[in-house]
Amino acid sequence: MRFHRRSGRLGAAAGLLVVGLVGVATAWATLVTPEPVVTAKGRQIHASAALAGAYLAYAQSRPGNSDAFDVYVKPAGRRRYKVKKRGQAFAGGIDGTIMIWQRVRNGQSDLRLFDFASHTRSVPAGVNTRRFEFWPTISGDWILYGQSWRRESNWRVILHNTNTSETRILDERVNRPHTQVTPGQVNGDYATWETVNGRKLVLNVFRYQISTATTTRLPRPTRKLQYYPSVTPGGTVFYVRSGLGCGHTVLHEYAAGVDTPLARLPRGYDVFSNTFAVDEGGGVTSLYFDRVQCSTGNSHIYKITVS
Repeated sequence: MRFHRRSGRLGAAAGLLVVGLVGVATAWATLVTPEPVVTAKGRQIHASAALAGAYLAYAQSRPGNSDAFDVYVKPAGRRRYKVKKRGQAFAGGIDGTIMIWQRVRNGQSDLRLFDFASHTRSVPAGVNTRRFEFWPTISGDWILYGQSWRRESNWRVILHNTNTSETRILDERVNRPHTQVTPGQVNGDYATWETVNGRKLVLNVFRYQISTATTTRLPRPTRKLQYYPSVTPGGTVFYVRSGLGCGHTVLHEYAAGVDTPLARLPRGYDVFSNTFAVDEGGGVTSLYFDRVQCSTGNSHIYKITVS
């Protein structure tokens, strides 16, 4: 685990943060084995998908430069194609046939939309500034994203409604060295994010209910790190838990006060960036993530199926 882990870098209203920490029970279930989705040459990170895998999006490193990335979309049963034309790009979330993604050019990072059906690109209103916007997801009229400025010394997680223009600052760290807040996923009535305190070596996961404007911090065992959350429309949270150091990693589910370990990664592997949950219906969720090898930094796209 790295305290600024993402090479893609970067990630409403103040006063809505009403934090409740609830007790947790642990359910023990048979762990599932993650299945590979994309294992091409180079590095693949920041995966998201549409219902039933109709579209898969991810960022792919360029040949000869493992730290430069482009966004690719792969429709089911068809060849992948590149989305962006200039600069670097990182995939964001998918809702139906719309993907929101992050474009980085000349040191500036902004958010863009792409329609899979028409192959048209557009700019979402009310989100882009001269600051660094990053890691967006989308659900209906809501966009969740991160924002940083002043050489990444200030951080916000922002929820914006493109229909009403309402903007909510879900959490922020301003002029607080060694701390960050970065977005997870918005899905239906819920959003998630993580907080990082690099000095105290503490990482926490939060869930926010949009309709009630309430926030819950997920319980965290002592000396454990919790990060990279995603969420279903019903509020079930998926996240990564590890000890200190890279390569002791378990994917977890948190629902109705019960915490359930789902999948243990092989020793020496971790998750590189955010997880992404797709509600497939019938109580089934597909959870996408990028598995990184700690010793080499090589990363590929995997998923687990949770029912």
